[in-house]
Amino acid sequence: MIIGRYDDSVLEDAKELPSEWSDALTNIMNATYEDRAKKDNRFFDVLGKVFEKETILIVSYLDKGDYSVAPITLFIAFDNEDDSKKLKKTLDSTVSLTSLIFDDIFSKEDWNEYVHNWTENDIENQKLFYKITRENFSLTLQAEEILKGNI
Repeated sequence: MIIGRYDDSVLEDAKELPSEWSDALTNIMNATYEDRAKKDNRFFDVLGKVFEKETILIVSYLDKGDYSVAPITLFIAFDNEDDSKKLKKTLDSTVSLTSLIFDDIFSKEDWNEYVHNWTENDIENQKLFYKITRENFSLTLQAEEILKGNI
């Protein structure tokens, strides 16, 4: 299954983003939107996948009690950098983009503006791409494992 912008961004070829970074973003999102999440009975879950050409962050706003309730899932993609300082800056920019998008989502009670195609965004002099879906990516990963016969 291809999850990125490039044909070679195949899920089974992905490496995991270091957990300290995805855990940090998870903590930031859950702390920043704590009141809203309590009201909605939801939480944020962050996964990161690293491919040869790009890195993808997947930020899902999930229901605490029922994984079948459709989440709001934000996919953010950016081209990989060889320079670790540029990579750190790009990862930091994803926090800003994630917050901007969820601020917009939460500002409207009847928000329903899903963006199913990759959309380019320049933030903090970084080129990032995003799409917003109803996919529960954790369930997608579980389905992939079942299809491979690992579960």
